[in-house]
Amino acid sequence: MALSLSKGIPRASNQGVEWVDSLLIPGEVKMNKKERFQAVRECRAPDVMPVWSCSLSQTIFGQGLLLPDVTGQDWYDSGKITEAILGSIRNIDYDLAIPFYADFGFGVPPLGGRFNIPDKFGIAVTTTDDQPVKTKDDWPKVQKKLATFDIRTTDPRMKGALEVIRNVSLAVGDTMPLVPFTFIGSTAAMFLFRPGDAFIEDMEDDHGWVDEMCRVATEWSMDWIRAQYEAGANSVTFIVDVFGTLMATPRQAERFNLPNIRRVVEMVKKEFKQGVWIHLHGDMKQPEAYEYLVKLAKEAGIEGVHLDENHPPEWIKENVVKKLGIPSCIMTDNALLISGPVEKIKANVKDQVTKIGDGLGIMMAPSCQVPPSSSNEHFKTWVDATHEYGKYPLR
Repeated sequence: MALSLSKGIPRASNQGVEWVDSLLIPGEVKMNKKERFQAVRECRAPDVMPVWSCSLSQTIFGQGLLLPDVTGQDWYDSGKITEAILGSIRNIDYDLAIPFYADFGFGVPPLGGRFNIPDKFGIAVTTTDDQPVKTKDDWPKVQKKLATFDIRTTDPRMKGALEVIRNVSLAVGDTMPLVPFTFIGSTAAMFLFRPGDAFIEDMEDDHGWVDEMCRVATEWSMDWIRAQYEAGANSVTFIVDVFGTLMATPRQAERFNLPNIRRVVEMVKKEFKQGVWIHLHGDMKQPEAYEYLVKLAKEAGIEGVHLDENHPPEWIKENVVKKLGIPSCIMTDNALLISGPVEKIKANVKDQVTKIGDGLGIMMAPSCQVPPSSSNEHFKTWVDATHEYGKYPLR
């Protein structure tokens, strides 16, 4: 039998059942997920610490599906993926969502390449050596294809992803941040154009060509961001740099990525009145890497950062939130989200929250994407623990 809440919410009492307007403790303010994240952006206290899921293929695996059940080289099942995204949001209850299934393959087949779609549980899409630009001689042909590439229709997978964004936005967009998500600079160029090892060699040997590939790939990504906003994304843009200072030197990062990140930030701010957060890898505690992080904040204008497991919560609070004046994520190591057990996940979250002082300008994130093989139980335990131990004011 359906329960009518026209009287309010039922709560047990000594007199039986009484009807109340809210189960909140008097004086508490319950925020929706948009309000919660906005508080973090402004370094105000939310009701509870929000969780940025950064969930890609786990969203699919968590619904009992394999990747070949929902996508191929030239197709993307918008219906199944919509159900998977909404099921994940409903069951896990994180606060920020990528409103579509994202992987490394967008744009690759129409440009002449292929990517690998594993048919096993817990293994994400990977790039292959069959990329569109196998040698420099292929570059002019790919540029011609890019000249006629319609970001909304050329790749059936991207067209399907935009349909999912529209569906998810209609379902939860009023109260939940739905973020555009893409790769930029050297990461975008590698995933879109070149085999990984070859591109890393290019970064050492052919700076001018890498400059060009990074610029062109970022322009492609900027169009993809625009399309996501038009389809219903409603919050900050999350861009990803897997090179960071882990696979590149700070000097390479500054040359190939900093100007492209600045262009993305300027476009998103001008056209959509939103900020840009970046996820990047590398130990930013090292002096040269930290100098690059400072430039991301001060010169590129990044609004917030999502670093990796190299960065303790107290370091993030002091050196990112306080010194740079931008919000950031604290991270749970992905290995823990895979292995558990649940009590260890809870203890880790509780420990992190005790190390960030007032906790203003902080939200929780995984150390990269949520591991594809993470169980829903571990995923939800982590989210619930963050909401439980991350009640403001922090204790």
